[in-house]
Amino acid sequence: MVGLNQEVVMPSRFKLLYLLCLPLLAWACNGENNSGSASRNTIQSSEAFGWPASVQGENPPESPLPSDDVLFQLGMVSDMLPRQQLAGVVDPIALGYTLSDITDPALLEFQIRAMAAQLNDGSRIDQVFHWYGHPENNQSVALVPISFQNRYGTRLHGEIVLPKRGQTQATSQQFPVILALEGLNTNTAMYRWWHQLLADAGYVVFAFDFSGQGRSDDEVQGDPGNNIEEAQDALTYLLNNSPVRSFVDPARIGVIGHSMGAIATMGLQAVEPRLKAAVAAAPISEIQSVFDKNPIPVMIQTGDHDGPIAPIVAVNPAVVRPVYDKLTSDRAFIVADAASHAQHTNYPLLPTSTWGREIAAQYSLAWMNFHLLGNTEALKVLQTAHPRLSYLWESEVVIGQNKRVFKSTGPALPQ
Repeated sequence: MVGLNQEVVMPSRFKLLYLLCLPLLAWACNGENNSGSASRNTIQSSEAFGWPASVQGENPPESPLPSDDVLFQLGMVSDMLPRQQLAGVVDPIALGYTLSDITDPALLEFQIRAMAAQLNDGSRIDQVFHWYGHPENNQSVALVPISFQNRYGTRLHGEIVLPKRGQTQATSQQFPVILALEGLNTNTAMYRWWHQLLADAGYVVFAFDFSGQGRSDDEVQGDPGNNIEEAQDALTYLLNNSPVRSFVDPARIGVIGHSMGAIATMGLQAVEPRLKAAVAAAPISEIQSVFDKNPIPVMIQTGDHDGPIAPIVAVNPAVVRPVYDKLTSDRAFIVADAASHAQHTNYPLLPTSTWGREIAAQYSLAWMNFHLLGNTEALKVLQTAHPRLSYLWESEVVIGQNKRVFKSTGPALPQ
C-alpha cells in the first residue's frame, strides 16, 4: 500500500511462508462458509428502480484445505471475551481493528478462504492482498462490474457502486459522482467501506483498478501506466459510455484517493476541470505528491501512526503537512490519533485504531456534502472536532475566511 508508483515483488521465501501458513490457519478454523456464497448473487431490485443489474461483492470460494471444529470452539471463547473493551485497550497503539478481527472466528475463516483462493484465482500474489475485501462490505453494496480501455488500449476493471444500494429511482435526479482511486498493490474491494459510505449518502461511486493491479490487465506496449491519465480516462468512460451515464451529474464530481491514489488525487485536482472537490488520504510526502496549482477544495487525511510501509509513530504528519501547506483553496488537514496507513482500508487484520475509520468517514463525507451538495449541516460537522483527533498534531479546516484548528487534549483512555 505504499504510495510510490512502483511494483513491490514478493520474495520467493515470502511466497513459501505464505503457502505454509495456509494449512496452519485452516487447522485453527473450520471451512464452513459463514460469509456468503462464492459467487456474486444478482440483486434484481436495482433493475426495478431503473438501474442496471447489480451484484454484491464477491466472497471467496469454499476452502479445499482440511479443517476441524476448532472454529466452533474459538467462537465460544470469542463470545465470552469483552471484544469491544479489549479493542479499546489496544486502540492507542493502532491495534484495535486487528484485535477485533482476530477474535472474530467467521472473519478469520473468510480470510483463510480468501488467501487460499488467491493462489488459484488469477490474482497477482506478489501484490499480497486478495481481492475479496471484507464480508460485511461485500454484502452491503450494489455493484455494477464493468471494464473499459484507457487511452492506450489497456483493459481496466472497475465497479460502479449504486446510490442507496440501488433502492432509489434512477431517474429521480442526476446523481453526484465520486471517483475513487486506490493505493499501490491494492484493489477496489479493499476500499468498499468507503465506497459504500458515499453511495449510501446518495453518490454514484466509480472505483477502478489501475493498470497492473487487481483485476485490470498489465499495460500494453506503449502504455506508461500514468495514474492521472487513467483517472481521467475512467471519468470520461463514466460520463460518456458507462451504463449509468444518463443518471449522473457532470457538474458535481469529487475524487477520493488513498496512498498512491492520494498522490494521483493531488495531481488530478490540478489538471482535471471536471472535478469540484477532493479528499486525499495519506498522500505520503511532498516529494511524491507533485502538483503546481490548487483550483478546488482539498482535504488531506492522515494518522499520527501512519507510514507507507510501517507505522512511523508521531512523525508522518510532519512529512505530509508540507503537501497541505501548498494548498490555496478551501482546505483541511485531518490527523487521527493512533491511525495507521490502513485507516482507509477494510482489509481484515491490518492494524489501525477503530475510531480512525470513523474519523475518515465523518470528515470525508461532510467535505463532499458541503462542496458538492451545498449542505450547510455538513459545514457544522467540518467545524467540529472529533474527540479522537490527534493530540500530537493539529488538525485544521479552512473554508473561505474561516479557520478552525483542532487538537485533542491527550491520549485516549480505554473505556
